[in-house]
Amino acid sequence: MSNKIGLYQSGLLSIASGEKLAVYSQDLVKVYQKNTVGVFVLLVEIQPDTEYVTSAFSAPKELKIQSSGAEALYQKGTDAVITERRGLRGQGAPGVLNATGALTAAMILSGIVTSAAATVAGTVPTGTVMDASLDLEIGESVDWSVIKTGANAFTVTAAAGHTLVGSGVVAATSSASFRTRKTAANTFVTYRLG
Repeated sequence: MSNKIGLYQSGLLSIASGEKLAVYSQDLVKVYQKNTVGVFVLLVEIQPDTEYVTSAFSAPKELKIQSSGAEALYQKGTDAVITERRGLRGQGAPGVLNATGALTAAMILSGIVTSAAATVAGTVPTGTVMDASLDLEIGESVDWSVIKTGANAFTVTAAAGHTLVGSGVVAATSSASFRTRKTAANTFVTYRLG
C-alpha cells in the first residue's frame, strides 16, 4: 500500500539513486527538493486527480511532499506506482495452514492462505492481536482468500474481539474470499464475501 500524508500536512523522505517517486491526490500537491545549501525548493506542483511519477533520480535526494485539501498518497522505488489507483497490490508468498491452529495476522496480510491437509480449522487472531499487527483505522479493511486443495474442508473460526459474518467453511478443492474490517479499537469483523 502507498504511504499517506494527511490533509494540509507535509512529509520528508529520502530517495536513493535509481529510485522514482509516485504521488497522487484528489487536491493540489507540491513536491520540494532540498538543494545544496539545505533549502527546500519547489520541484513540481501536481494538479488534482493526477498521478505523477518522476524519472529515476541520478543521486540520493531529500524531498518534502506537501498536501492540501485531500490526503496525498506516495510510493518510492525503482517501479513506484500508486497501487490503490489500479486495484493492484503486492503479492508475497501465501500463508500456509495445514493443521488446525491460528490464522496469523501475517497470513491474512499475505492475501492468500492455502491448505492441502485433511480437515483444518483456522482461528482468526484476536482483536487485540490484529490491532497490534495492522495499522488500520476504524472502517478500513483487508481482503484475503483461502484456497483449500485438500480432500476435506477448511473452517475459519472466530476469536475474542474478532467475529465472523457468513459461513467460515471452505469446501474441499475450492476457495473463498473474506474481508476483515476494523470496527473499533481491538475489534474486528471478518465477512465472507464469496
